[in-house]
Amino acid sequence: MSDATWDVQDGAIVERPRNVRKHPLLHRIYEQHDELLAEQLPPGRTLELAFGQHMHPRADVGLEGWPSNAETVRKPALAGDARALPFDDDSFDAVIGRRFLHHVPPADRPEIIREAARVLRPGGRVALLEGTPGLYRKLTKGAAFRLGLLEEDTDIYGHLSETAVTDLVSGSFEVIAKRTLGSPLMLASISESDASARLLDLYERTQFVKWWTLVVGERPESVA
Repeated sequence: MSDATWDVQDGAIVERPRNVRKHPLLHRIYEQHDELLAEQLPPGRTLELAFGQHMHPRADVGLEGWPSNAETVRKPALAGDARALPFDDDSFDAVIGRRFLHHVPPADRPEIIREAARVLRPGGRVALLEGTPGLYRKLTKGAAFRLGLLEEDTDIYGHLSETAVTDLVSGSFEVIAKRTLGSPLMLASISESDASARLLDLYERTQFVKWWTLVVGERPESVA
């Protein structure tokens, strides 16, 4: 995989993510998402699944499908499969997943959530942020790919609806928070101009487009 940017392993997409810092507005949006996730995390040890090239600031340990990603981050990380976590039961207080479940075959996603519940202590939380396939997202991303403004589309399984993310979490957790995020200004996040970052305030004030879904679940005392 040394020359490739993505691959399929046991049905799941693993990839070397693009450099988000080349897109200043998107970078700021991702930082905003990280702050929203952090607000939902309890104190204690946090695991991040499929962190790409940058682990969440609150993550203590990371698990990655693309081996070189696990080798380059500064925090403890290992290459592995989120469908079979190499951790003991009740090992963490929180599990984070940012924008990765859409790379996993739909039939395998519940197993990832069950594994997250297994490694969490009672009262621990899972916080997931996933892209949501609203009409605006479909139209704008489709146009961007056709015009060559975005790199190769590896979203072969499609993104998860708000209902799909919520249903996944509610299978093993009590859903305690849910939020839809997105603005018409997402189109400007393609830009590599530093000036695009100045749009963040307006982006935050125009959150009426369905683009992302944030769902937080809390582990009950016993896990089925």
